[in-house]
Amino acid sequence: MATVRDRVKDIVEFFRALFASVPRTSRTLRRSPGFVAIATLSLGIALGLSTSVFALIDAMTHPESPYRDVDQLFEVRVFGSAKIRPSSKQLAEGLKGINGIEGMSSVGLSFADVDAGQTVARQTFGYTPPGFFALLGAPTRIGRLPTTADGLAESIAIVSDDFWKARFANRKQIGDAQLSVSGHVYTIVGVMPPRANSPLGAMFWIPVAADTSRGFGIPIVRLKRGVTLKDVQPGFNAIMKRFTAVFGSPNDRPFAGAFVAMRPNPLALKDVHRAMIGAAICVLIIACANVAALMLARATVRRRDYALRLALGASRMDIAREVIFEVAALAMIGSIAGAVVATWAVGLIKGASPLEMRWMGFPEPQWSVRVLGASLFSVMTAIAVAGGIPAWQASRTDPAGTLKESSGGTTGRAGTRFRWLVMAELALSMTLLVGASLMLKSSVLMSRYDFGFDAKSLINADVYVNRFKNDDTLRAKQDLVDMYRHGLERLRSLEGVSSAAMIAQCVFDHTAVTTDRTIEGGKASTAPSCSNVSTDYFRTMSREITEGRDFEPGDAAGEGAVILDQKTARKLFPHESAVGRMLKLGGLASKQPWVHIVGVVKDKFQGFNPFPEISADSSEVMFISAPDSSRETHHYVVRPVAAQTGMRLKIARTLFALLPPNSYVRTVPWTQSYDDSLTEERFLALVFSLLGIASLVLGAAGLFSVISYIAGLRMREFALRIALGATRENVVRLVLTEALIMALGGTAVGAGFGMWAGFMLWDKMYGVYPVDATALIGAEVTLLIVTMVACLGPAVRAMKANPVE
Repeated sequence: MATVRDRVKDIVEFFRALFASVPRTSRTLRRSPGFVAIATLSLGIALGLSTSVFALIDAMTHPESPYRDVDQLFEVRVFGSAKIRPSSKQLAEGLKGINGIEGMSSVGLSFADVDAGQTVARQTFGYTPPGFFALLGAPTRIGRLPTTADGLAESIAIVSDDFWKARFANRKQIGDAQLSVSGHVYTIVGVMPPRANSPLGAMFWIPVAADTSRGFGIPIVRLKRGVTLKDVQPGFNAIMKRFTAVFGSPNDRPFAGAFVAMRPNPLALKDVHRAMIGAAICVLIIACANVAALMLARATVRRRDYALRLALGASRMDIAREVIFEVAALAMIGSIAGAVVATWAVGLIKGASPLEMRWMGFPEPQWSVRVLGASLFSVMTAIAVAGGIPAWQASRTDPAGTLKESSGGTTGRAGTRFRWLVMAELALSMTLLVGASLMLKSSVLMSRYDFGFDAKSLINADVYVNRFKNDDTLRAKQDLVDMYRHGLERLRSLEGVSSAAMIAQCVFDHTAVTTDRTIEGGKASTAPSCSNVSTDYFRTMSREITEGRDFEPGDAAGEGAVILDQKTARKLFPHESAVGRMLKLGGLASKQPWVHIVGVVKDKFQGFNPFPEISADSSEVMFISAPDSSRETHHYVVRPVAAQTGMRLKIARTLFALLPPNSYVRTVPWTQSYDDSLTEERFLALVFSLLGIASLVLGAAGLFSVISYIAGLRMREFALRIALGATRENVVRLVLTEALIMALGGTAVGAGFGMWAGFMLWDKMYGVYPVDATALIGAEVTLLIVTMVACLGPAVRAMKANPVE
C-alpha cells in the first residue's frame, strides 16, 4: 500500500512541477525569439518530411482497403476438371447454407472494347447484381452508388479510381462522363475510392437486374464478425465433395475451392525504399542535433543563472526538468509546424506520383494510426535526444566555480565542445546531398536521352489474337496472316498517318545464325536481336540504309530477305560487304531456308537503353522480311503526320473494328517504357531532393547557431585583437575559418557515407555510378557555399566589435 501511495505521490508531484514550470518556460523562451524560431522550424521541417515518408512507406507495407471490415470479405474460387460444372446459382445456394456467412453477392467479369475519355482499349469489368456494393461497404469517392432502379435500367456504370484517373484525368466532378462498351453507352455516376479494384482487377462495374441471363462467376462472401475461415471451411469442403459426386467422373480431378482474402497485398520494401526511410531518419537526427547544440549553447550562457539557483536551494533535478520542459515546448510548437509541412509534402508527393508509379512500388501516401504513432514516437525521441544531453550538462553545473567566473566574455575556444555535434549534422547532410545529387544527375541524363531519330511522335500498337477462342473466325494460319496484312493496309490509309509498318518475332532454329562464310570456314554466330518487319519499316523509324536496298513488297512472298545493321554486318562478314551474301536462322544442319542479305542499315539503338555505359552499337541487330507472320502477337508502329491529334484513338478503333472477339489491342507512345522510367526517376529525384534540401537547411542553421554563439562569446577577444592592430578582415577570417573547419570535417565524413548509400539507389539510377565525381563535387560545393553564406552574419557582427565598449 505504501508503495502505491508513494508512486501516486510522485506522479502528482511531477505534474505539479510541470504546471508550475510552464510560466517560467514561457517567459524564458519569449526572451529568445531567434532561438525559438530556429529550433521550432528545424523540428517542424524534420517532423513534416519524415512523416510524409512514413505515410508513403506505410501505404506500401500496410495498404488500407476501402471496404468495411475487409478481413471478413473473401472471393470464392472453385477448381475442377469436370466437363460439366455446377452453375453459379447452385454454388450460391450452397454458400448461403453455410453457417457463419453473413452475406453473399457475386460479379460476372467480362473483357471488351471500352471507349472512354480519349482512349479505346480492352478492359476487364464486372456485371454486378443488386446488393453488391452494399456487401462491400465502400462509399464512392466522387458521385454516388447505384440504386435498384439504376440496375433495372442497365444504363449506368461505377468506375474504379484507377480508371477515372487514367481516362478522365482525375477531374473533380463527374459531369457528363460516359463510357461505351461494344457500342453500348453507360453514364458514369460514381467513382470508387483507391484500391477498390476487386475482384480480379475490375476497372468498372455495370449494375444489372437480379434475373439477368449473365452468369456471375465469382462469388463474394462476408463472414460474420468473430467467424474465421476455419469455422466455414468444413461446410465449404462438403459442398465441393457434393459437386464432385454429382458432376465429376473417376478420371476428373475432384472439385476444390479457396477463399481469397480481399485485403490488398503489401508491397515488399526494396533498397530504394530503405534509403528513403534512412534519409527521413537522418533529417530527424540532424534536427535533433541542431536543437541539442542550441540547448547546449543556451545552457552555457545560463550557467550563472543555474549556479545561483542551485546555491539558493534548487535541486539538480529541477534544473534538468526545466531544460527538458523547454525542449518539450519547442517540440510541441515544432509539431504544429510539422503538421503543416507534412500536409504540404504529402500533397506534393501525391501530385508527383502518377498512376504508373503504383505498379513500380510507389503508392499514394496514406494517413493512418501507424503514421501518427511514428510521428509521435519521433516527437518523443526528439525531446529525449535534443533535451537529454543539455539537461544532464545543466544539472552538473558547479555553483562554487561558476559564480567565481567573470560574467563577461571569454577569449577561449568555447565552441570546441559543440564542434563534433555540428560536424555530425553536416556529415549526415552531406550523405543526403550526395544521394540527391546522384538522383538529380540520373534524372537529367535520362531526360536528355537521344534516340537518334524522332521517336516522340511514333505510336506503337500491340495486337494479340486468341486463336483458341476464335476458331470459327480463324480456321487457318493464312487467315491470321491476311488479317494482319489487312490491318497494316487500313492503318496506312488512315487520314493523318505518314507511314506504318508491322513487326513480329523471327523464327530461329536454336539460338544460332549460319552464314555462307561458315561453309567457307567461318564461325557460326549466336542469334542477334531479330525482327520480322514489313516494308516501310525503316522509313517509319527514320533509319538510313547505308548499303544495298530497303525491303520491297515481293521480298516476303518468297524465302524472304535480310537487312543487317552495321555492327552485325561487320561481325558476320569482316573485311567484306555483307550485301549479296546469305544466311539462315539456325545451325548449318537446320532446315531453315537460306535468305539473301539485301542491305545494311545504319547503327542506331532503337529503344531506350537503361545502361548507357554499354555502347549503343554493342547489340547485334538484324531485320528479316519473311512470309511467316502467323503468330498470335504482332506489333504495328505508326508515324503520324506532324501536328496530328487523337491518333491513338483512331488507330485503336481501326484495329478493333478489324479483329475478331477476344482480341487485345494496346496503343501507346513508342517511347512508353522510356516515359515510365523517366517519371519514376523524376519522382525519386523529387523525394530525395526534398530530403537533401531539408538536411542542407538544417545543417546550415545548426552551423549558423553555433558560430553565432561562439562569436558572441569571443566579442571581447575580437575587440582586443582590433585594438592591438588586427584588421576587421582578419576577424572575419577567424570566424569563417572556424566554420570552414567544421564544414570540411562534415563533408569529408559525409562524402564517404554518401557514396556507400548511393549503392542502395544504384538499380534506380540511369548512367550514374554511385562513386560519381561530378555528383560528389556538386554536393560538396553546395554544402560549403550554403554553410559559408549562413556564417556571414556572425562574421560581420564579429567584425564590428568595438574596442572601447
